Amino acid sequence: MNIRRIRFPHLYNFRDLGGYEANGAVTSFGRLFRGDCPSKLTPEEWDRLKEMGVLQLIDLRSTYEVREDPVNWPDGIDYHHCPFLPEDHSIKDPGLASKKFLESLSLDYSFMLGRSLETAAKALSLITECLSKGNVYFFCTAGKDRTGIIAAAVLYLCGVAPEDIIADYCVTEIYNADVIEERINSLPEDMRAQISPESLEQASASKAFTMKDLLGWMDENDFPALMQENGFGTESRETLRSALTIRT
Repeated sequence: MNIRRIRFPHLYNFRDLGGYEANGAVTSFGRLFRGDCPSKLTPEEWDRLKEMGVLQLIDLRSTYEVREDPVNWPDGIDYHHCPFLPEDHSIKDPGLASKKFLESLSLDYSFMLGRSLETAAKALSLITECLSKGNVYFFCTAGKDRTGIIAAAVLYLCGVAPEDIIADYCVTEIYNADVIEERINSLPEDMRAQISPESLEQASASKAFTMKDLLGWMDENDFPALMQENGFGTESRETLRSALTIRT
């Protein structure tokens, strides 16, 4: 069945990137999924993912987040760790995962992507490679910012219209309100005290202007050329588009 938002007891923001018109094609249902971290899934939920053909997981979280909240995937599923934001491996701070999570909720998307072009290209290459092995689920902690940027990049390179990319992003705020609040409430009290009401609102929000600004930056800076320079060129882009779309 062609369902875009698929409900799981322990996934709040899991959804299909299928069904978008893409410049003479349409993105396929049941091939590429985006969302929040599946670390709390039950065996029954993992079985459901496998029944959907999801055999490839791509984790965009930092090393510190993975260490604090690991994903215990079952046999038959491949797991790939592909940190999106730059990491400082010289820092050994048990609370750094929470700090990185807060940072990822407050950074400007254009800034995030602009300083992470190499890792964005790696993520896109990995998604393209994994699509040849099965259906793919890529995620970060809440499935909003890092996941939102990579989802936008995929749809942009496939030729999906800006308004559809923006609409796909905006529903995150609705689906994800509870899990963001829960994640912030789980932070140490001294760290929560540092979060201003404005930052808290931004952490939960996925507003149209945020994605519109990112897409504008991608247009102005020739995003396909930037990806070419970082290892995800024309041939890779066509392979991604072929794997993810059907001609109409």
